[in-house]
Amino acid sequence: MRHLFRLCLGADLARCLSALVTVVVLCLPAAAQDSGRLATETFRVGSEERSYLIDLPPQAKPAPRPTIIALHAAGQTSEGLRDYLGLAPAARREGYVTVYPQGIGRVWNDGRPAAMRLKAVLTPGDDVPFLVTLVQRLVQQGIADPARIYLMGISNGGFMVERMACEFADLFAAYSVAMATAPANYREECKPSRPVPIMFVHGTADGVIAWNGFWTPLGATLSAPDSAALYARLDGCTEATDQDLPDLEPADATTLSVRRYGGCEGGVEVVLYRVERGGHQSPARVETKPGLATPFLGLRNRDMDMGEASLAFFSRYSLGSAPPQAGSTPMPVPSPLKSGLQRRVDDRPGPQRGMSTQ
Repeated sequence: MRHLFRLCLGADLARCLSALVTVVVLCLPAAAQDSGRLATETFRVGSEERSYLIDLPPQAKPAPRPTIIALHAAGQTSEGLRDYLGLAPAARREGYVTVYPQGIGRVWNDGRPAAMRLKAVLTPGDDVPFLVTLVQRLVQQGIADPARIYLMGISNGGFMVERMACEFADLFAAYSVAMATAPANYREECKPSRPVPIMFVHGTADGVIAWNGFWTPLGATLSAPDSAALYARLDGCTEATDQDLPDLEPADATTLSVRRYGGCEGGVEVVLYRVERGGHQSPARVETKPGLATPFLGLRNRDMDMGEASLAFFSRYSLGSAPPQAGSTPMPVPSPLKSGLQRRVDDRPGPQRGMSTQ
């Protein structure tokens, strides 16, 4: 472990992140055993066999319900995210369906430049078509209410959430992101089709995805405040307020404050929770299974619960659109890495630097 800390304090970013992925893979636990109605489903998208874990609320009536799709971190599994995130208690109490998709290679093809995602080490699948098709599948099965489907994610999964907010804003009613900032190229390339309500949670001592952003010659990420400000600008927000929150658990050595952007178009809001001294962890007040990776990832806040806060944020938003039908949502061009064909850049609107599906 000392070697890992020295590596991450040095200049070898790729080796540091590769080591981190290994730690997370080895340490995060398998799915919790409880009385929930859990099932693993699979379906094919193009040439890829994809899977997801679905958790139905107890005694759910056979009718479309609000649905949260949650995306895991790099190196994690869908079962591991469910155990770690602690979303299940709040979702079941409120009658929400929760869905945990599995990324190929345990990673997501997010919107950062490929070099920043260690493409040579970890090769993702065609995740945008996967998530679009998953939404269509859940609606057509009568499980998900198309007006109340929400997307959340942590770390690599959080970056993927932001990509979907930029490219498929009409598919999800609201978004929640932890431990992920906006790629710098989103300042020019992120053009949502509507104002998007989005919530960020980030620790100031995050040693994996830095609070203050990260720069390399191959690409950069914005700081956490600049990421929230970017979406506030895209949403046309006109005001911002800051508030310190109660320190409910002094023993966790972290504190919380929140910045809220209001006066936004469409009545949406952009929110940034700042976890002072918080590490690469999402806050949780419920019992979870963080695993042995906790000492390496830093402090975890116990003043707030990521699941409760996300659900409360989501519950304020819905879409008025008709249910998405198969083929009604334009699908992105498949990755040339999977198809063996060169992608035609002019087939997609706007510049795509950093949004490559490679």
